[in-house]
Amino acid sequence: MKHICPVCHKTVKVPTKEKAEETKFFPFCSRRCKLVDLGVWLDAGYKLSQSQEPGETSNTYPDRVSDQR
Repeated sequence: MKHICPVCHKTVKVPTKEKAEETKFFPFCSRRCKLVDLGVWLDAGYKLSQSQEPGETSNTYPDRVSDQR
């Protein structure tokens, strides 16, 4: 089974239990692609497609009680 690296779009083998070494960078093809993706996250390069209005609550965790004191 194969997977596409989300950074460089190279084909990556999907790791198996027998070959744990292949999971080292998965779902990326290399350490470089893993670090590039991390850098995009840290620079806030990934954004939600819709912004949330101030005061609008999210139902991401509906069972959590917000701490409003």
